[in-house]
Amino acid sequence: MKIKKFLVLVALVLVSGTIFQVAAQGEDKITQAVMKVYDDYIAKNPNDYNTLFMRSNQHYFNGNYDAALNDVDRTIQLAPAKETELLFDAYMLRAKLYELRRNYDAALADVDKASTIDPASLAWVDMKGKIAYAKGDFETAAAQFKTILQRVPRNFDAMYGLACIEADKGNSEEAMNWVNQAVGIFPAEPQVYLNRAHVQEQLGKYRDACETYLIAMSSTDDNGESISRIFDLADNHYDDVIATLRGVTDDNPRVGIFYRVCSAIALKYNHYGQALRDLKAITDNNLLEYPSIYNDVAKCLYQLGDYDQAYIYANKAIASDPTLPEGYVQRSLIERRQGKGNNFTTAINTLDQALVIDPNNVSALKEKARLLIEQKKYKEALPLLDKAVAAEPENTELLMLRGWLNKSHLKNASAATTDFQKVLSLPDDDVTSLRGFALHELGRDSEAAAWAEQKIKETSATGGESYYYAAALHAAMGNKAQAMKYLESCLANGYGGLYDIKINEAPYVNLAPLRSEPTFNMLINQSQLNFQER
Repeated sequence: MKIKKFLVLVALVLVSGTIFQVAAQGEDKITQAVMKVYDDYIAKNPNDYNTLFMRSNQHYFNGNYDAALNDVDRTIQLAPAKETELLFDAYMLRAKLYELRRNYDAALADVDKASTIDPASLAWVDMKGKIAYAKGDFETAAAQFKTILQRVPRNFDAMYGLACIEADKGNSEEAMNWVNQAVGIFPAEPQVYLNRAHVQEQLGKYRDACETYLIAMSSTDDNGESISRIFDLADNHYDDVIATLRGVTDDNPRVGIFYRVCSAIALKYNHYGQALRDLKAITDNNLLEYPSIYNDVAKCLYQLGDYDQAYIYANKAIASDPTLPEGYVQRSLIERRQGKGNNFTTAINTLDQALVIDPNNVSALKEKARLLIEQKKYKEALPLLDKAVAAEPENTELLMLRGWLNKSHLKNASAATTDFQKVLSLPDDDVTSLRGFALHELGRDSEAAAWAEQKIKETSATGGESYYYAAALHAAMGNKAQAMKYLESCLANGYGGLYDIKINEAPYVNLAPLRSEPTFNMLINQSQLNFQER
């Protein structure tokens, strides 16, 4: 497959190495500012139904569906009957929110109310079709979508709806006919490619779907949606995504962005050997030159145990941009392990260079604290963690580390408990929430074990990260037999961080208690492919 155009914004985000992080941070700040304006205004004008509705839409966009429902309920209660356009939109939004909750009867009731306000609108016809489809009532759904096509024959949303129905019924040819027809009519519209890729996913055509998402990247109107979908697809179909991307790099060997996408996905799932192959294709052939690429090469080599080569690339990252603290942090980690190890002074000096650039850099503060803890300089480590937590008060890794330090070495149980309780109060989206570790430190081991098992069920097994955290948690709790079972699953699912598995002892998450187990090295030896460049 040959693809010639690429979304510039996506390319810049990918090559910068942040994969949405920079954009997300910017969006978070903007969103917070927007919500504050809404909140302040509504606090003073609680019955302003127009502003309430605008805020409900913003909550919906932000994914805060409960808050959106509260605001749209109040909008409908307060808006007078003459505000027909506003009420139509409000009923339609509430129908979407009810649909998300699978409260289909309530959703249909709101669609019916919207239809009485504007019988000619196709929006409620489309929503009625979507709700019927969600309920599994394919006959009604198809009738609604065909009604739309009778009035607007080139409506690609209706074509997509019919394609989804056929895909769910197992009619592959009919499903693809609908989405391909839409692509033929609207070849410059990114949404038709996203629709086609979703239908391909429904049909189990994962490699085709990945190719279609890559085509969608060529549109400047894509807004990064296609790359986001590729990452989502990799959650459960990693091998298909990587195979597709590798095929694309074979067809386009001088297009660095493809290698970058491939390496970014491999890094997300801890496949450092696979990521290294694609990153070195970039650096060896001078396809792209960004400090983050050199830094990622250094990270991969570090995880694979090649500290001297990792050091070379860390220095390249710093030379590429000496103003970025990340390069110094990565080099300090490498320096600590070079030669015979225990190079604390050199590593700390490098971290101090990062802190000159950014005195509040959380990564540098955290790693310096860890190095001091390794040297039993506990009282010197605490102010660094205090400063880091002040910079990022909801960073669970920092809270757990400070809590552990206070509990285990500074004998400040109350301060430790405060940090552990704070972790329990924060969102528990994935294993990095460290909720189970906080429960363990608070003496609630049965809940901690249940948390680990639940996260394994909720999280993609690709890359083995959830199993890694479960193994580390059970190791900390002294359940070595269970921890070893989780470690076996971790490796079976491709976890590729040899450093994390064999060497890392940094508090808080590590496998140190397992390394004396009789079968530990045997498991590592059986998983050597995980730790090879390929």
